[in-house]
Amino acid sequence: MIGAWDAHGDTTPFTAPERKHLVQSLERDAGAGHLFLVHTGADGGGPVDVYVDEPIPDDERERLVPLEGAFLLAVPTGALVVGGVEHYRSSSRPTMGRHDVITVPPGDYLLRCYRQRNEELAPRSERELEKMVGRSDLRYYDRLNNFGCLTGGLTLLLFPILVFPLGWQLALLITVIVFLAYFPILEQLRKRDPRYRRLHAIVPEFRIRHADPVWVFELRALGDRSGHRGGSARYAE
Repeated sequence: MIGAWDAHGDTTPFTAPERKHLVQSLERDAGAGHLFLVHTGADGGGPVDVYVDEPIPDDERERLVPLEGAFLLAVPTGALVVGGVEHYRSSSRPTMGRHDVITVPPGDYLLRCYRQRNEELAPRSERELEKMVGRSDLRYYDRLNNFGCLTGGLTLLLFPILVFPLGWQLALLITVIVFLAYFPILEQLRKRDPRYRRLHAIVPEFRIRHADPVWVFELRALGDRSGHRGGSARYAE
């Protein structure tokens, strides 16, 4: 589960009985507007984009599917946190740094949640990356990585090949040694490739920083909270 809440709101840790029925405790706080809760149906990982009183760009909206409902979320101190709900009202939650808190105008918001429609689509930033490093170089980098991973996986086929002539114990030992040695050797070979080194210094960080969001939260300021309720949304495949 992931959620959004006021970083300096109710920071009282859940009691032992509340932790025992954690989902019910979270739903109670969500219903009161202290927390917006998303049941992701998975690990909930991935980037989250947050739009506050501004429209979601059309090219991003095309890739999104809305989850049902619009929910009241109170952010009385203007310090909004979006993250895993294991940190919400937890006795062991980490100290929030400046990169963990979104500063918004204090007040009440109406929140709508969207999910990436298809995570297999190429990120929108890939075109920009191609312009930066060159299409042929980017294909070279990805081809080398894909080939390396594929070949590494194929080393496991040594076991069924060797098991009959050598016996399972020796076949397993050889397979494990080859598999564990393969990736360090591959890394050393890559380090000797100036073209790969140059691309590796750019491509992974760029893709992480410009990854398309898995989730999007859209917040609209409310002048009057009457008629609005908090709650939770659930993602279903």
